[in-house]
Amino acid sequence: MSVNPRWLGLAATVLLAASGFLAGKPVPHDRAWLLGVVVWFVALAMLIRAWWTLREETDQRGVLVTAAIWSLPLLFAPPLGSHDVYAYACQGQLFDAGLDLYRVGPAALPCTWLSDVPELWRETPTPYGPLWIAIEGAAAWLAHGSLPAAVLLLRVAAVLGLLLCVAAVHRLSRQNALLAASPLVLVHVVSGAHNDVVLAGLVLAGFVAARRPGAASGAMSGLAFGLAVAVKVTALTAAPFALLLLFFAGTSRARWTGPAAFAGAAVGAYTILALLTGHGLGFLHALGSTSTMVQWLSVPTGVGMAVGYVLRVTGQPESFATAVAVARAAGLLALAAILLALWWRAARTLARDGDAAGRRGRDVVLTAAGIGMLAAAVLGPVFYAWYAIAGIALLAGTVLTGRLRTVVHVAAAGLPLLTLPDSLGLATKTKVPGAFLDVALVAAAAVHLIRRRGTVTEVPAAPEATRP
Repeated sequence: MSVNPRWLGLAATVLLAASGFLAGKPVPHDRAWLLGVVVWFVALAMLIRAWWTLREETDQRGVLVTAAIWSLPLLFAPPLGSHDVYAYACQGQLFDAGLDLYRVGPAALPCTWLSDVPELWRETPTPYGPLWIAIEGAAAWLAHGSLPAAVLLLRVAAVLGLLLCVAAVHRLSRQNALLAASPLVLVHVVSGAHNDVVLAGLVLAGFVAARRPGAASGAMSGLAFGLAVAVKVTALTAAPFALLLLFFAGTSRARWTGPAAFAGAAVGAYTILALLTGHGLGFLHALGSTSTMVQWLSVPTGVGMAVGYVLRVTGQPESFATAVAVARAAGLLALAAILLALWWRAARTLARDGDAAGRRGRDVVLTAAGIGMLAAAVLGPVFYAWYAIAGIALLAGTVLTGRLRTVVHVAAAGLPLLTLPDSLGLATKTKVPGAFLDVALVAAAAVHLIRRRGTVTEVPAAPEATRP
């Protein structure tokens, strides 16, 4: 007898919530914690099965209702997979106290909830923009010293970002509400309240506005992107692709007024928020705050780790850090090349087909932007599962087919498996095999590219005209 996926998923999220109460704290690792970890993986397997069954569902409203039902148990349980939301709450307290979040971490106040903040963030300035800082401050102020209330308010902000994603995706593709019910979203948005979903919603809104030519559309799109950058600077990765839509969608005059209005609105929105909050570009100093974390989920870091391990065996342990730094620099160069190639390919397609305002043109640009944001996530110095949310959300706005559809769905289903309910990352326990797995992946990608470049498609010559 088959089980209704809606109720199977609900049972899964109830168990996920229970795992948070059992194993949501990093210590102690007692029997309750061990039971919680077992429940965590059983529940994730159930949730993945339920969500995978819904992949072919065409009733978008029904999928959204299912997502809402599955979300309810997680809204009132401890955060799962990450404790970053506690850092958000403490950063809000710092902002309310008038401190400069770009200079000090939560320990400088000290924050009321400092003991719940991951050690990495206790002394670390925030890497986020002024809009997210204002949201953190509002949540902390409204919570009046209650950590559960602050977490709930930040979850509300994340869910609003998710609803913006769903609305924008509907405008772009009339489908793909499936993302809202995915394990990745349920664990790292509804439960974990990561701000990447707010970034994703604003970027998607920018692409919705960019569908039409002219200064007004450019200004609306620029406003959305300015707000997105004011959450996380990674939104800039997608901005050049939105400019493509604006440039190719209109007449010769609109091709320039739209992008110009975009730039003005984006800069203006960010500047106003910076002046209102007193936080401008200081986050640039904090972007490297996680660079001390060395884990193989970032492909360049993993390759550098593998080289470092080999150097250790050969008697050069002091070269490990250098190998990682060089590999990360190479990863950033590779990312720049990939983004340029994606942008150029999308621009050539729009120039050739002249379909920027049509469905196919939007799909070409959104697909390139989504792949670019995913590349930025995995080729950066550090990768966490929730970093993939923005790229996956952009790809959800397209008609996914073939291998790309499979990759996106596997990522949306499986990425929560990389962490435990207490936020412990499994990458920290699999450093050596993970690092050499990255080497194998890079080698396989290189072989694939060489074969593609070496394959010459022969075009048969046109037959000569036959004389009568």
